[in-house]
Amino acid sequence: MNRIAFLLLSIAAITCSGCDSKSDTVSQGREAVKGVVTQPFNALDSAKDSLKQSEDKAKAALEQADKEAQ
Repeated sequence: MNRIAFLLLSIAAITCSGCDSKSDTVSQGREAVKGVVTQPFNALDSAKDSLKQSEDKAKAALEQADKEAQ
């Protein structure tokens, strides 16, 4: 009976230690996928900001040219 209990406790300990590493691997995988998925959205936001800045500069230049023309 003691041998069976010891065997079951050993199996439980091994299984439990394996669960922790699996959980870490899953967490790392999720973070990697999150990074890959959000990267295009971050690039899109950067492009929108850059375009807005360019439009603002062009608008300011046109306004300045209109002022000089008058």
